[in-house]
This record gives sequence, C-alpha cells and structure tokens, in this order.
Amino acid sequence: MSDLARIEVIDADDGLLVARLAGDLDLANLHAVHTALLDATPNDAFGLVVDLAGVQFLDSSGVETLFRLQRSLGVRQQRFAVAIPPEATTRRALELSGAAGEMALCPSADAALAMLRAAPERDEQQAV
Repeated sequence: MSDLARIEVIDADDGLLVARLAGDLDLANLHAVHTALLDATPNDAFGLVVDLAGVQFLDSSGVETLFRLQRSLGVRQQRFAVAIPPEATTRRALELSGAAGEMALCPSADAALAMLRAAPERDEQQAV
C-alpha cells in the first residue's frame, strides 16, 4: 500500500470491525486500500465500519473504492457503514457522489457500530 493512506483495523468483539483510515484515499492507492480492507475482514465477520475521520483527501476514485467495498461485502452478506463527521472536508465528495443515498453514512464510528448492531433487529421486524 502506498504511504498516502494508513489503515488500522480494530475488532469490536462482536463480529464487527472498525477500519480507521488516515491520509489520502485516491487513485494512487485505491486498489491497495480495497484489498487491505477485504483481507482484514474475515468471512465470518458480521460487518465493517470504515472510519474516514482521519482522511485528509478523498477523490472520486476513493469514493468508488468505498462503493466497491460495499458491493464486495454485500456479496459476502456482511454489513457496511462509513463513519465521517459532518464537519469533515472530505464529506463533500461523498455527498456529491450520491453516497448518502447508497450507503450508511454515520457521524462517528460509535454511531455506525450502533446502527449495524441494530440492523438484525430491523430485519426481523420487517419479516414479521
């Protein structure tokens, strides 16, 4: 992976992982970031939160990386959310891309974890 992005993956102890990204997420490292995040998420994990609070730059290829990651995890029937503070300068790239309507954007990693943890209950309620 290029030096432009750093990833720290934390196990939330309940089948959920939080991947904290720092630096830049762009064309120079999109393949490496996508691969690293998929490799860090075992098949038996319930889901992944990608925390972008430490990302300084996010271009359209970085946004596409998030969409690709969401699709890849969806094929594995794993949940996905993005944590990005409302005041983050990189949030604008996600808003312009339409990501807000296509993926779960939460103001913090804790909020994203809470949303993913509540998801099975919503699925059960909808099935009734």
